[in-house]
Amino acid sequence: MSAPLVVCVNHPPALDEAGLQRALAESQRAVQLHVVPFKESLEIRRARSAGSPDAELLAQSPQPDASARALLADAEALLVLDLPPAILEACPKLGFVQAFSSGIEHLPAAALQARGVALATAAGAGAGPIAEFALARILEVWKHLRDLESMQRERRFQRPAGRVLAGSTLGVVGLGAIGSALAQRARALGMRVLATRAHPERGAEAGLVDEVLSPRELPRLLGEADVVALSVPHTGETADLMDAAALAAMKPGAVLCNVARGALVDESALLAALEGGHLSAAILDVTREEPLPAESPLWDAPNVYLSPHSAVSPEAYVGSVLELFARNLCRYAAGERPENLVGPCA
Repeated sequence: MSAPLVVCVNHPPALDEAGLQRALAESQRAVQLHVVPFKESLEIRRARSAGSPDAELLAQSPQPDASARALLADAEALLVLDLPPAILEACPKLGFVQAFSSGIEHLPAAALQARGVALATAAGAGAGPIAEFALARILEVWKHLRDLESMQRERRFQRPAGRVLAGSTLGVVGLGAIGSALAQRARALGMRVLATRAHPERGAEAGLVDEVLSPRELPRLLGEADVVALSVPHTGETADLMDAAALAAMKPGAVLCNVARGALVDESALLAALEGGHLSAAILDVTREEPLPAESPLWDAPNVYLSPHSAVSPEAYVGSVLELFARNLCRYAAGERPENLVGPCA
């Protein structure tokens, strides 16, 4: 009989252990589940993502106590939001790590790969809610809901102008889980959808989009789209993807919607495009610096729709991640490839 699969959950700390165990009922190995809470500060996480944490900041990272180390010593799988060296070094038997987030810039992917540890992201866990949020914001812009709210507050009866989604074009930059969910909803409202994907041949699902383009064809998408929605990860290739040239290539009067990562957009160039009137609005759920400083010019920029990285519904997201984690644990226990894998299986 196989040895039990020892699993430690570092995040979330409030966990429906019984529900997770039920989801693991089909696992080929018995699972021993332990909650070992661990979470770094947002400041440390951001510094790790940027690759520039200083020693003074890292000294503020919490350390696992003796009881936590005893559990981690037998852990073969982890569910983590943060994975600093103190945790990683405490897990000599580690074979699989499930990230709680879709972005893994703050995680030691190279160190895990060097040890032969499989790493999976939570990409797609928040796709539905994020797509709903993006579409709601697009409707808010096009239906002039801010003007209607002002009219009510001022007791002024005046009908604002408004646009119709049906027949307009949505450009989705990155046809992954979020981009696909947004495309599906936009098509249901009668929008024409163009999308870019690294491997266009894999994104030709019937009815999902009107046309799938390669990343090299981004200028065409920018020139045809009434709304450009960003849903690609932050990588070396996508950093500053929307620079001054890309923003200038967008259709005059178009809307930029970013629900991906703030580093994808040159914010100075975006401000210029908004202030000059080339773009009609920018929907930003993410910014280069988070929390956004009070002195940032984005707060007062014309027609910027800001939100604090809150497109996903927390409760729905946690449930989706735990479902993904359970599936991946079953796959790992069976010697199969986990979903969203970005590192090798041990």
